[in-house]
Amino acid sequence: MTSLLRRRRHAAHPRAAAAACAPLLRAFSALPDVDPSASSTATPTPAAPTSTSARAPVLDLQLAVRAESDPARIHSLVASALSSDDFPRLHTSRQLFSLATSRLTRLRRPDLAASLLDLLLASAPPSPGLLARALSLYPGPDDALRAFSSSPPAARSDVSLSALLSAFLRAGRLDDIKSTISLAESSHGIAPGRASHNVLLHAMVKNSELAAARKLLDEMANKKLKHRPAPDIISYNTVLAGYSVQDDEEGFEKLLKEISLNNLEPNVVTYNCRIQWFSKKGETVKGEELLDVMESKGVAPNYLTYNALVQGYCKEGNIGAAMRVFKRMKVMKRREGRSDLGVSAHSQVYVVLFRSLVEKEKLDDALWICKSCFAMKAAPPFEAVKGLVEGLVKASRSTEAKDVVAKMEFLVKGDAKLAWGKVVGELSFEEGPSNSNP
Repeated sequence: MTSLLRRRRHAAHPRAAAAACAPLLRAFSALPDVDPSASSTATPTPAAPTSTSARAPVLDLQLAVRAESDPARIHSLVASALSSDDFPRLHTSRQLFSLATSRLTRLRRPDLAASLLDLLLASAPPSPGLLARALSLYPGPDDALRAFSSSPPAARSDVSLSALLSAFLRAGRLDDIKSTISLAESSHGIAPGRASHNVLLHAMVKNSELAAARKLLDEMANKKLKHRPAPDIISYNTVLAGYSVQDDEEGFEKLLKEISLNNLEPNVVTYNCRIQWFSKKGETVKGEELLDVMESKGVAPNYLTYNALVQGYCKEGNIGAAMRVFKRMKVMKRREGRSDLGVSAHSQVYVVLFRSLVEKEKLDDALWICKSCFAMKAAPPFEAVKGLVEGLVKASRSTEAKDVVAKMEFLVKGDAKLAWGKVVGELSFEEGPSNSNP
């Protein structure tokens, strides 16, 4: 049973519903805050409001959208803000548009989500950046294609084309990706560049067309083929990951050598591919050595890095090493000194490690991991919790066992509560006469 992550939800602001025409939220997080097509010569007025006061109505609108359950009302809130002259450059606020469109899609009104994005594109001068941002938020690839096809030439570039291709990729429409790339220049006046080709590579690998992906990568690396852009480390990483998935050792090692020969700087994805490769082969210790190399080169590991190492060591039965890596991750998180930096453990890391600790009857470490999940408002896998509770009772630690059950009762919600109730019904807190404290 998968873990049930339950994060705290922000309480709805009491003034939120009244902020009908307030603007959107901070900047587009994944792309530049300021649209590259906008004029940078505008002189700020002396009476410009402070950033805090300027953001207040924007935050109010975000809270209003989050609290609203009426799709029409959500659309009206954001549409009114877009048409207001009181909030210039509202179109640069990705976070609220992402929130609004996702809320509308979940409320089964993708038509209203698409309508909002159409209004977004009409609210500012056309630019590739703005179009790419909007295309990434459309609820379906057909709406994204319509928006791209009807966009002015100034908004079309490899960036926006790759955003359209990514929409097809999310929908699993590989044939549309191939046809769009082949017709991009004749139909849309855009020569597909590196970003678009990287999406195509990703689609091929995802569709198990590894030989075709490798052929395309070779064509990109062939400087004589002018219609193919030069590959970057992302291009190579995409195919490298494909070789890893298919356990193609020859292709994997050969591509690693090409990365080195082409003087491409490995990034975190490159290292993660190699670490995952070692972990799958039962050589996780070599993967951990790469972690040291990453740190020496200033390449920050992410949760996938540690997840591969923890899973690898657990698979090998080396629970001590798995705990060492896990604690190393926690230390790195604290060393950064900021909650939004460093590495946060993914739920899967906790699940794998917790299960292994329970199986090996490492009760103290398992209890620590379990309590860490509770601190994050997360309910660990039921069968592993059951094993922990039974182990604690067997070790004459019934008080701790009952505390675990009580915290689970508090965390588990909805349909999962019934399943957890069945688990509790199978538990016994009676300690055997021969049990003793460890």
